[in-house]
Amino acid sequence: MDSFLPYLLLDVIVIATVIFVMFRYMAFWHPLTAYLLFHLYSFSHRLFQLINGAPLMYTGQSNREAITPEEISRAMLWADIGLIVFAFASWLAHRYFDAKAERPVVRRVMNPNIARAIGICCLPIGAFFFFGVKAEAFNLLSESAASNYLQVAAMWPIGALGLLVFAFGFRWYLFGLVVFFLGSVALQGYHRFMLVLPLLFFVGYYLQTTRRRWPTWPILVGLLCVFLVFPRLKYIGRAVENGDTQDAVALLAQSFTFGGKDKEDAATEEFLDQFAGGLTLIDYNGRKFLGSTYVAIITLPIPRAWWPGKPGLADHVQEITTSGRNYAAEGRIITYLGESYLNFGYAGFFLIPALMGYLLTVYCLHAVTGPMQRLSRYVYLVIFMALVQTFRDGLLSIFLFTIVHNMPMLFALICHMIPGFAKKSLDRPAADPLAGEEEEEIAQEEARRQQIQGR
Repeated sequence: MDSFLPYLLLDVIVIATVIFVMFRYMAFWHPLTAYLLFHLYSFSHRLFQLINGAPLMYTGQSNREAITPEEISRAMLWADIGLIVFAFASWLAHRYFDAKAERPVVRRVMNPNIARAIGICCLPIGAFFFFGVKAEAFNLLSESAASNYLQVAAMWPIGALGLLVFAFGFRWYLFGLVVFFLGSVALQGYHRFMLVLPLLFFVGYYLQTTRRRWPTWPILVGLLCVFLVFPRLKYIGRAVENGDTQDAVALLAQSFTFGGKDKEDAATEEFLDQFAGGLTLIDYNGRKFLGSTYVAIITLPIPRAWWPGKPGLADHVQEITTSGRNYAAEGRIITYLGESYLNFGYAGFFLIPALMGYLLTVYCLHAVTGPMQRLSRYVYLVIFMALVQTFRDGLLSIFLFTIVHNMPMLFALICHMIPGFAKKSLDRPAADPLAGEEEEEIAQEEARRQQIQGR
C-alpha cells in the first residue's frame, strides 16, 4: 500500500538515527538491542509486508472488523515514538553511569557451590516432569491445583543448565546436556520460547566470556537458521512425535524456501495489526486502568483451582475485546506499548518506554562491567533473554519468564542473599582498564610480570 511509504521512510530514518547515535554504547546483550529486534520484527517488517501487498488482519473474514490503514499509520507513528523515547532514556542512563565510572562497585560473587547444589536438585526433577508432561499419567493432573507448578517444573532443566554454564563454563558434559535438552525442546511441538530464550542467554554469555560485543558470523548464521525454522517449529515437532519423519523433513525444507507461510503462522505474527487494532479497542472501551494491569503479578503464585476468580494476566484484553475483534478468544496481544496506552493514555507512550529504557540500561551497565563471576551479571542475562518477549506480550512477562519460568534463577538469587552463603566484592571502577578482571587474576598477572622483570 503506497499510503504506508511515508511511514516506512520515517521508520527507517528513526532506526538509522538511533543506531548511529547509540551504536558505540550498544552490544548484543544491551536492552536497546533487544528493543530494536522487537521493533524491527514486530513493526518494521510487518509494515514492509503490507506495502508489498499483504492483507490487513481480519480482511475478508466474516463477522470480523478488519484493521484499517489509518489504524496502522497511527500505530506505526507511536511505535516510532516509543523507540525514540526508549533510546533517549538509554542514552541518559549511559550519561548517569559515565558520571560514576570512577567509583568502585560492591557486587555479590557467584558461589559455584550454590549453583552446583541447585543444578543437582533441579536438573533431575525438571527432567522428570519435562519428559513426563506428555505422558498420559501426567495428563491426569491437568485439573489439579498442582498442575501449573508441575508444568513450570518441566522448565527447570534449561534454567538449571544456564546457571551451571554461567558458574562453570561450557564444559563438555554441560554442553552435551544443553544440546540434548534444547534439541528435545525444539521437537516437543509447544512452548517454542523454551528454545529461543535460552539461546539468547547462551549467546550473550559466550560473547561476554570471549570479550566480544557482537556475534561472529557462525553465530549469526545459526541464529538466522533458528529464525527461519521458528514459525514451523511446532509443526515439525508434532510430525516427529507422530513418527512422520517425511513430513518433518518437508516442513524443515520449506523453512528455507523463503516462500509464503501457512495462514496460521502468518496470523500469529501480525503484531503491528494487533497493536493497531488494540489501540482502537482501548478507545472504544474508554477506561484507563492506571497501572492496575500490573497488579496481577501479586496473585500469580495462587493456583486458579484454589481461587477460580483470581485476576488473570490478560483480563484487560478480555475487557476491551469485541465480537468483531475477539482478541481474548484468539490469544491476541497488544504489545507493551498498547498496554502502556491502556493504563495511562498517550502519556503511557512516553512514561513506560522511558522507565524501561533507563532502568534496564542502568542495571545492564551495573551488571556487565564487572568481573564475570558476579550474581548481578547472571541475573541480567536471564532478564535480557526475556526482553523481546516482554516488549511483545507486556511488562508482566519480565517476571513470568525470569522468576516463574526460570525458578533455578530465583533459587540462586535467594540463596545468595542469605548471610554467609556468598561473599561480596568491591570491584574496580568501570573506568579502570582492569574493571572486568578478578582480583586473583590481576595478582597472578602482576606476579608473572615481576618474575619476568627479575630475570
